[in-house]
Amino acid sequence: MEDLVRVARIEHFKLPTLLSAAGESPTHLRLVISGHVELVTRHISGSEIVVGHIAAGGWVTWLAVFMTQAPTHDFYISASSSCLALPVKDVQSFCVQYPEIYPMVIRMIGHRMRLLIEWTGQSVLATPVQRMAKLLSVLAQEQNRQTDQNGVTLYVTQARLASQARCSRQTANQLLQQLEQEGLIVPGYGQFTIPDWTRLNHFAEGHLE
Repeated sequence: MEDLVRVARIEHFKLPTLLSAAGESPTHLRLVISGHVELVTRHISGSEIVVGHIAAGGWVTWLAVFMTQAPTHDFYISASSSCLALPVKDVQSFCVQYPEIYPMVIRMIGHRMRLLIEWTGQSVLATPVQRMAKLLSVLAQEQNRQTDQNGVTLYVTQARLASQARCSRQTANQLLQQLEQEGLIVPGYGQFTIPDWTRLNHFAEGHLE
């Protein structure tokens, strides 16, 4: 911890900012303190989509520390955000010096991989409203790390949900209204409250009529 603090710096961003572009190896590993970071992929046609969203408490990203191939997407941090930044070269040196770090890193990477597999399977098999419910469930797990029946507040906009669900904003609005009518979510400004995450997840998986 003392070694990490010695090389760490706190960054504040008033405006949306590109942290690193596709094809560039990030120079820093970042822990999001407030706000969020979006992973954006672009098609040759010029269209783009947000393929990942890292909220407060998430790392951007451990894979960049260990992989020699540069990421194929851009990293954008939102306005009014802050993060703790650690130089990648120093983190690599610390991992060699303190190998007990590796199991912790593997658990964090494995957590995101499990959620990605869940979302991929459910997005193919489920109905549109179940897909939206599963997307909310996965994002809540990613944001909170641990979920229970006491309620979760998910900080995400309807526009971003539409982008990640690959549907129009109008369709996303209709699906979210259905979930609200079922009592599974409570919409707010830039956020959705999930009163009972377990019930939402059961609905997404078809176990709740």
